[in-house]
Amino acid sequence: MEHPNTFEHAVQLFRRYNKIFVAAHIMPDGDAIGSALGLTWALRKMGKTVNVTCNDHVSNTFDFLPGFAELTSKLPTDEEFLVYVDGSSNDRFGAAFDAKFFDGRPALEIDHHVTNDNFAPLNYVDPRAASTAEIIYRFTRALEIPLDPTIAQCLLTGVVTDTLGFRTSNTTVETLQTATALIQAGGSIPEIIENVFNRVPLSSLRLRGKVLCDAQLDGMVLWAQVPQSLIRELGVNGNGTGGIVNQLLSVQAAKIAVLFTEKENGKIDVGMRSRVGYDVATVARNLGGGGHKQASGALIDGPLAAARERVLAEIRKQLSNMPMSQ
Repeated sequence: MEHPNTFEHAVQLFRRYNKIFVAAHIMPDGDAIGSALGLTWALRKMGKTVNVTCNDHVSNTFDFLPGFAELTSKLPTDEEFLVYVDGSSNDRFGAAFDAKFFDGRPALEIDHHVTNDNFAPLNYVDPRAASTAEIIYRFTRALEIPLDPTIAQCLLTGVVTDTLGFRTSNTTVETLQTATALIQAGGSIPEIIENVFNRVPLSSLRLRGKVLCDAQLDGMVLWAQVPQSLIRELGVNGNGTGGIVNQLLSVQAAKIAVLFTEKENGKIDVGMRSRVGYDVATVARNLGGGGHKQASGALIDGPLAAARERVLAEIRKQLSNMPMSQ
């Protein structure tokens, strides 16, 4: 359901309720974590009681953020207002999203993915925003919450990571103005770059080398795969494949890059990146996933070889009439 003035209505709800539940999506990235924690600290500055959660493993990559240790699996209890950030569909929140929690309680999703299906009772989705953190920043301004280094660093992490350091095509003037304000409030880009992009375990580095060595170019599509056997062999934990799909797209001949990662439960995590002019969000949507035009993904059934052929076939089908990016 969409309220006619969703942003203003959401601001009223943030002001009205004192006990708030904030959830980041599963398989969380920097925008999900930064947005959830940034919103949490901002609301606490208003005197609210906030319970923040992520119903999945959270990579230690983000352990430099204030409140990181609070991101454990929790479900709504006696909170008056439920908020879900950075997920394009209800299954992105695991057990934390369930209609049984909405009885008599407002529930809001805040997101920027073009594939968002407006799944919550109340939805504020702006695909023009480069990150959900950018939208959370707007809420802090509307709520007149004074920024501090804690809020700023969390939100800046969301902005920097989702734009790959301001390199994506959806980086706008507003994105840069938001980042400037967050830096002025005490956010540190060097700390984010050091922790997120320049700090990986040796096991992850070794995995990256093996995966990149075996990458295959199929026309304009460069793909690589990470079998569970390799993950176990190298002892990789958490988000050990982070950044690989972006490296694949750096190959000159590649217009689309795909990374297939086999999960412990046999599911295949499909990460896709594309150059401007190639819309992988359409491919992801057809696979039951979502995301952005230049960065999308899906979680599909295995085994690995069958999943790979399914995805590559979908990409080939889309290439001839793939919508141009905006």
